[in-house]
Amino acid sequence: MKRLGSIAAVLLVFILSALALIKVYDKGKDQKPLRYADIPEETIDWFKSLGEGLGDLISDFNPEPRPLPWDNNGDYGQDPETGLTTLEDEYFIIYFSSAVKKKQAEKCLGLAHGAIPRMEEIIGKYYYPEDMNGRKVPIYLTADIQEYTEVVTRFGAADVAGRSSGVTISELSPSGYYLKAIAINGKYVFDKYLESQNYMKDVLWHELTHYCFFASVNYNYAVRLPMWSYEGIAEYTGIPDRRPTFSQEHIDQMRSECNLMATHFPYVFEVYDGGHSIFCHMEDKYKLEGLKSFLKTMYSKGIPTSMEETFSTTVPAFEADWKANLDKFKR
Repeated sequence: MKRLGSIAAVLLVFILSALALIKVYDKGKDQKPLRYADIPEETIDWFKSLGEGLGDLISDFNPEPRPLPWDNNGDYGQDPETGLTTLEDEYFIIYFSSAVKKKQAEKCLGLAHGAIPRMEEIIGKYYYPEDMNGRKVPIYLTADIQEYTEVVTRFGAADVAGRSSGVTISELSPSGYYLKAIAINGKYVFDKYLESQNYMKDVLWHELTHYCFFASVNYNYAVRLPMWSYEGIAEYTGIPDRRPTFSQEHIDQMRSECNLMATHFPYVFEVYDGGHSIFCHMEDKYKLEGLKSFLKTMYSKGIPTSMEETFSTTVPAFEADWKANLDKFKR
């Protein structure tokens, strides 16, 4: 009996182990392999610092893989207590309160769809739900600064509320880039004058450019892109019908202050409009295909290598040429 009891105990352990393995398999069989299994610390630090001080970005690093699916069931806007209404199609979800008219939400949805060809043309790819593990782009269209502050505070972004027309809130984990939300500040997009200038389109396309840009970066490498690169390309892509202009004073200021390899330029206009002018000059000098090739290489190899491989030049040489030609942007 004692021997039979020992055999039964061994069999029980074997069966329990097998069941545990099956459970682990069932839990993980639908999970994709980790996209970024070993992200360099430099890249993590850079991603967490995005938007510090001057930008319209909030980003965080999650050391744990994000479970699938990445759908929108857990969105803040899905909570009935928020009182938000949804306007949804196959690619986007617009969350809005009763203070926002439905036709304004419909306009926002139409503008979001209008951005897709532009993202594909310049950034190189638009990221559909099938590319993001089933997640649609969640856009919070707020009525005013009070609503905007409330929404961005929910995402830990209260400090950007007073300084931004829109914000892109993201997470990076070993599973990949994850877009938590895009929020649009109604204080500006529903301002009568700015609304007449289609400012909602400018803000939304700027933020959607951030989404596609940061989804394109290869985080397996040591990445530390300066602020002008991601804010400048967002301006260039988001307002394709306009080029920046500057006073002579601002041109002189950029010539003396702007270092293309610095983390950021000293002033907001230098980061956004100055960054925009860099990409306009790049297109002028190397044509649109050259600019697109530069971005494609930059996503993995950074700016110095991309300058060398794409244009056979160095960052200091390109910077000197841009500064020498800033007068073409003089108003």
